[in-house]
Amino acid sequence: MKKTNIDFGKKIELTSYRKISIASWKHPRDPSIYATLELPVESALAFLETTADDTPLTLTHYVTKIIAHCLHRYPEINSVLRWGNLYQRKEVDVFITTLIKSNKGKDLSGFIIRNADKRAISELASFSKQRVDDLRRNRDPEHIKVQQVVDPLPTKLLMPILLFKEFVQFTLNLSFPRLGLAKDTFGSVMITNIGALGIDNAFIPLSPYTRCPFFIGIGKPKLSAVVEGDQVVPRKTVTLSFTFDHRYGDGAHLSHTIRLFKKIFLNPEKYPEIFAGTSEKPTEAPST
Repeated sequence: MKKTNIDFGKKIELTSYRKISIASWKHPRDPSIYATLELPVESALAFLETTADDTPLTLTHYVTKIIAHCLHRYPEINSVLRWGNLYQRKEVDVFITTLIKSNKGKDLSGFIIRNADKRAISELASFSKQRVDDLRRNRDPEHIKVQQVVDPLPTKLLMPILLFKEFVQFTLNLSFPRLGLAKDTFGSVMITNIGALGIDNAFIPLSPYTRCPFFIGIGKPKLSAVVEGDQVVPRKTVTLSFTFDHRYGDGAHLSHTIRLFKKIFLNPEKYPEIFAGTSEKPTEAPST
């Protein structure tokens, strides 16, 4: 007599992102490098408050601007893996994930900011607000296209489609916007503000169909005990998680980037040109 291994309840209706996730991952073959930073956040929040213009500035905008500059400074990790070789990107583009509501529940989408290293932080904030509004009001054309393709398909059929899409876009380096294959959808680095969900810290997994090697999670700021000199004092801190694809570099590459990130994060007033988008031009990348 057969016995069930697990007693199941009802089948769960899948959102678009959940279907894509299930179709993406197979058995673990994980090249991830993980790192965290727990940093005092009071100076960053004060800087954002005094710098804000028409649109309020958030830690997401702050982290986006800093990591874009870091990738500008260390362009060797701003690359794409194709045909077994790494090709340096000519631009620093940042993808920001966004939680939205759908008729099936909460879903995950996002948008890309092109040339984030060249933009002022106020411009990043204004652009982000518009894109988030479009996504949450279901008037973003790229997200609508994804829903139209993904929602009717069973997960098993979606797997080969995602593999084919990845091959065409990244290995062959082709773009067909009319067919829903938008140009370089995910960019150089992806950022998720997990603090908006009330989470202090979590590592973001690499997403195989994006060819994006770098993910950052921004935790919820919290009150922590911090050692200053020989005293323990209460300070508001934030935990930042970094996930990096080991195939794109080693610990040395990641450590250089994180050290520069930390330096700017803790002392924003010393780097006005970075947040104004007026830092030096990026290093020229070789042609692909």
